[in-house]
Formats: sequence, C-alpha cells, structure tokens
Amino acid sequence: MIDKQMILDSMLKEINVVKHLATKVPAGKEDFRPSEKQRSTLELLRYLSYCGVSGLKAALATDWEIGKRMSEAANKLTLKDIPAALDREASELKDLFAQIKPEDLAQKMVARPGQDPMPLGRFILDSAFKYLPSYKMQLFLNLKASGRPELSTPNLWRGEDPK
Repeated sequence: MIDKQMILDSMLKEINVVKHLATKVPAGKEDFRPSEKQRSTLELLRYLSYCGVSGLKAALATDWEIGKRMSEAANKLTLKDIPAALDREASELKDLFAQIKPEDLAQKMVARPGQDPMPLGRFILDSAFKYLPSYKMQLFLNLKASGRPELSTPNLWRGEDPK
C-alpha cells in the first residue's frame, strides 16, 4: 500500500528534477514558447514553483483563493528566483504533509468549488501528483526545442546529466 511519505517523496523528486532542468534554459531563451498560446519556459517554471503545493494548501485551509495569490506572486519571479521558489515549494509540501494523518488520505473529504467531494489522497493524486511530472515534461520539451537537443532521459527522469 502506498503511504503519504511515498507520495511526498515522489513529488519532491519531481521538484528536484525541475530544479535541474531550470539550470538548462539556454541564455536568452526563457521566453521561448512552442506556439503562441502555450506557456513560455519561464511561465512554466513559475507555474511549477507552486502547482505542487497550491491545491493541497487550499484544500487543507478550505481557501480556494490561495492558488490565485500564489500565481500572482510567481508571476514576479525571474529565472534567477526559480531555484529558491522551488525550494520553498518543497519545504511547504513537507510542512503540509506533516499535518496529514495517514488515515486522512482515505477519510478526509475535500472538494474544489463546484465539484464533488473526494478523499484527500485521491485529490492529491489527481492534482499536484500529476501536475508536477506533466508540466516537467512540457518544460523538458521546451528546453529541447529552444536549443538544448542534448538533454535526454537522465535529465528528465533523474535530474542529472548523462554520464
């Protein structure tokens, strides 16, 4: 059975990989976007700096404006600010998970406005747990398309350069 520490560890690994990928943005290419309506590389990094924690924070506080406030703060981040922002996200996730009792994953019900309630564990899996690797993949593809074709599997899945 998967437990809360396994979920947290997986999410923290994704954040660490994003930190690694953030170091791979080609000079002057932080505004690269694959198409007009897609996020730029910097916009993706800004989103990744809070998407892992905002929903959980909002659900536990029952304050659905938290995500909006976090987005507004992230919109001010520069590329240089991203590593520290990712560290803050990881720290906040650890703090939030420390507040969750093991039984909360199955028994505590949460609901986004206008949606049916679901167990907290399912909420985490259907939000941040999926958001982090999905947007990490988009970041990786942006980087490759913007001048980093040498990036490969170890960069994406382990957060390290190939040997």
